[in-house]
Amino acid sequence: MAASSFPESQQGTPPAADAEITVADAERQPLLDKRTRRFADDLDEWDSTQYDITKITSWRAFLMLKGCAWDNSLLWNSLGLGMLLVTAVTIATASLPNAVLIDPDKLARLGSFLNVFVGLLLGFFLSSSMNRWYGCVNAFLELLDAVRSMQMQMTALGVSQERQSTLSRYGILSAWLLHLSLCMESEDHKDVRDKTGKVWLILDKFRPDLALPQEKSKLMEHKESYALLWTWVASLIGRMSQDGEIPPMASPTYGRILHIVQQAYGSIRDVRALHMIKTPFIYVHTLAILVHVNNILNAIAFGLVCGIMCASLMGKFAGGGEEGWANLCTSLFLQFCFSMLAPVLYLALFDVSVCVAQPFTYQDAKIPAARFIVGMEEDLKNATHIGNHPLHWEKPSFKKRD
Repeated sequence: MAASSFPESQQGTPPAADAEITVADAERQPLLDKRTRRFADDLDEWDSTQYDITKITSWRAFLMLKGCAWDNSLLWNSLGLGMLLVTAVTIATASLPNAVLIDPDKLARLGSFLNVFVGLLLGFFLSSSMNRWYGCVNAFLELLDAVRSMQMQMTALGVSQERQSTLSRYGILSAWLLHLSLCMESEDHKDVRDKTGKVWLILDKFRPDLALPQEKSKLMEHKESYALLWTWVASLIGRMSQDGEIPPMASPTYGRILHIVQQAYGSIRDVRALHMIKTPFIYVHTLAILVHVNNILNAIAFGLVCGIMCASLMGKFAGGGEEGWANLCTSLFLQFCFSMLAPVLYLALFDVSVCVAQPFTYQDAKIPAARFIVGMEEDLKNATHIGNHPLHWEKPSFKKRD
């Protein structure tokens, strides 16, 4: 009974004639078409890895605003709150009768004592986030390499085109389902079935040929259908071995093919682990509090210096002459650099670290997985054409032909 969910190419006894035609038509569908490329373009509105690196080293980097850290309203909101705090402290300080007794040098030390500590912690967090990002990219690429390796093994053994198309189709379907599922993890779905249905709705809009109706109905019952697809691949490999299409189960070649299946399943597990297991809340929350407290203290320090400057303009500053004015203006400029620019840079680094730590959530640091999958489908299409048309020899075939 359970075998009815598999297509005809995976069963020993063919079903009805209409189902046979459906399976054959699905296997003849091209692996890559124009809709797939449009699908990838729609999913990857902004590719964070496609940029002109030669412009980064010049002052033209100031004009590259799309996808940068400064293209974030939350960052500017925090800066606006800091300026409001500076204004309030400035007014309060200027209204004090003894504002001239405040030493600007001590205020500079107050505003900068956390800068070094926060900068060190942010460096560790950013390094950890980048390692997670690259680890997620490598694991996803290993999944795509497993699909390519499976096709290469089948081509070397001379497996029928129908079997090769089925295996490649399952691999492509697994990659698309994994990508779409991870991209929707950040969305609020109260019911898991709503999320699964939305994933298949998006996939069916552009790639309705990747899954047969009976396959889709069976896969939609499970949350991690992208991983369960490789169970079907393993079962099909075993069936092909028993039918003599590939070497027997006791052979090293069969072990190598199963190793490819295990590699694909392991890469899926690694991608999910790197994406789902976030940095412990206690660490990220403490770091966020330190960053914001540092911003508040620096804003207070800068507001005090601005208050002293306003008090001097109103005639409360009586000593020092031109030298005193020069020292006060110098302190104001240095305090602005240390108390306003440095905290904003730290807040931007913290925002960048959070974005990079979630490679399938934030658009500014999202992995271009759709482009990777389309590239893999292009490779499979080209490899199929080359493998089916060797120039100086006949196509290999492990199974003896009648």
